[in-house]
Amino acid sequence: MNYDLVGIGNALVDIEVQVDEAFIKELAVTKGGMTLTSVADQEKILKTLLSKPQKLSSGGSAANTIHGASVLGAKSYYLGRVANDDNGKHYTEDMQSCQVGFCGPGSGDGGTGTCVILITPDAERTMLTNLGVSSLLHADNVDETIIQNAKAVYVEGYLWTGDETREAGLRMAQIAKKQDIPVAFTLSDAFVVNSFKDSLMDFIQWHVDILFCNEVEAQAMTGETDSRKAFDKLLALVDTLFLTLGSKGSLAGKSGHDPVQVGTIPVKAVDTTGAGDLYAAGALFGLINDRSLKDSAIIGSYCAAQVVSHIGGRLPTHSHTRVENILIEYRKHHPQ
Repeated sequence: MNYDLVGIGNALVDIEVQVDEAFIKELAVTKGGMTLTSVADQEKILKTLLSKPQKLSSGGSAANTIHGASVLGAKSYYLGRVANDDNGKHYTEDMQSCQVGFCGPGSGDGGTGTCVILITPDAERTMLTNLGVSSLLHADNVDETIIQNAKAVYVEGYLWTGDETREAGLRMAQIAKKQDIPVAFTLSDAFVVNSFKDSLMDFIQWHVDILFCNEVEAQAMTGETDSRKAFDKLLALVDTLFLTLGSKGSLAGKSGHDPVQVGTIPVKAVDTTGAGDLYAAGALFGLINDRSLKDSAIIGSYCAAQVVSHIGGRLPTHSHTRVENILIEYRKHHPQ
């Protein structure tokens, strides 16, 4: 089967819980960021939150993107590893029920990776991640036949936290490059950028065509405090760049063209989990369907707005999936 979009990343089951600001302070973790943690630490935290409702869903940054693109109508495949446990089975069923190609649970020791997502009243999400067997993803898991004829591949920056997983991401990019398939990449988190800056810079320069990042990641990557200067520096490295600016919308650029500024679609934010992931889903869906840079950024903006309007990193069921309807919705808020 030919796929439009093939993604690779850490396959994680998300456990989402709403907490207050004091709880985040008590944990002494970076609010809004991602911290790697052990199963024991996660269990300890969840034990203190037993009285609160928990929402379970299959997740992981690139998985959210691939899932979102599939909902919009792209034929998608996701490469990630889950274990043969309850979480792994739940993950596989969830992916396959949305027509996302997925290899399913593997064998061997270790559990499926999990991410405890703590949501504060300001809708910000703080992630505590245990990679589990997702960290065993390696270059040999990347099947060349899945990638051939794809319109784009998508790699997540979180893979850089492990040597083997980074090699898997690199392998996918190398196969795609060899076949003239565009390589899209997300910086994922400022923690990733600050920890692996040189390796990421090398990867972006030599392998990436389409780059996604937010302001904090762009500033960390370039050393610029001004977002526009950071944007210009990054655009010099790639063909296409999407920089998300939170409530200020996003800036999209293509080499040799003037940048395009796109606004947000106003919604009441409940949970920012997956905002960047779904922006990438919409923008990539636009690009692989030969939409303009501006239209692609608008589709991304719409998907990001939809996902933050409820708990979880998936598009709500009532979201528009036809591009024309999305563009109409955007123009209601931003008449030309």
